[in-house]
Amino acid sequence: MIEAVDRTVSLTRTLATVTTAGAVSATQTTGVPIPDAPNGVVFVLDVTSAATDVGDTLDVKVQTTLDGSAWIDVCYFTQVLGNGGAKRHVGKICASTAVTMFENGTALTAGNVRHILGNQYRVSYVVVDADADSAFTFTVTATPL
Repeated sequence: MIEAVDRTVSLTRTLATVTTAGAVSATQTTGVPIPDAPNGVVFVLDVTSAATDVGDTLDVKVQTTLDGSAWIDVCYFTQVLGNGGAKRHVGKICASTAVTMFENGTALTAGNVRHILGNQYRVSYVVVDADADSAFTFTVTATPL
């Protein structure tokens, strides 16, 4: 009998673990190769600590590259509010799902994905701080399907 592989343990990669303090302009992490993703990738944004003000916001995107230099937004998680507490958001991109044509500089809007599989993935994030006391702690992981 063949035993099933637990993909969440064997293939999941952490793309970023971040703790912020105050406002953060657009920041990108280093690209991480994701092995064996013939069908798609599931991304999880796990916010373990959120700032205390509703005006504080965290925007997190996952980006991929096809050529090692141009990065494309493929998953833009729903915006996290500072008073929202711990949250877990999930996004999935699929190899067999069609993508309409777009210009690479075209922004992906929150709560959306682009079904493009690359060879590396990274996290891009921005924190808006309403009154100089925001703090967010979050991790983004990727599991190939």
